Amino acid sequence: MKFKTVLLPTDFSNHAEAACAAGLEMAQRDGAQVIVLHVLPLSDLVIGEYPIVMVDQLQADLTADAEKRLQAWKDKQSVKVESLVLWGNPALDICRIAEERKADLIVTSTHGRTGLAHLFMGSVAERVVRHAPCSVLVVRAQHA
Repeated sequence: MKFKTVLLPTDFSNHAEAACAAGLEMAQRDGAQVIVLHVLPLSDLVIGEYPIVMVDQLQADLTADAEKRLQAWKDKQSVKVESLVLWGNPALDICRIAEERKADLIVTSTHGRTGLAHLFMGSVAERVVRHAPCSVLVVRAQHA
């Protein structure tokens, strides 16, 4: 299987970094376009506690920080990488971007939650696998 477009969602965790490295290696092998994506959850904006002006500033600050982090990651790569920062629902927006950009592969990580943590928090990776318009490679978290 040869990939033309590889989507690398990241939450900036060590687990996501490992998944991005694996996806980048696959993309380089195939000469594929690479898109790295960070989706800021709307739940990160607790609108009820802040005046609307503060929410706008908080959103701008969080977006700028994410863009800066993605740029720092991109600068370390030997291939061209496109980056996107969005606000929304991570699982839904990962799938939406994969469909819009006609991704052949999504490479994502899992934090390896089990039991009650998984039950209450769910898994973005699990929802992406269920709803993605393309193949998904889930890089499992390494436990020391």
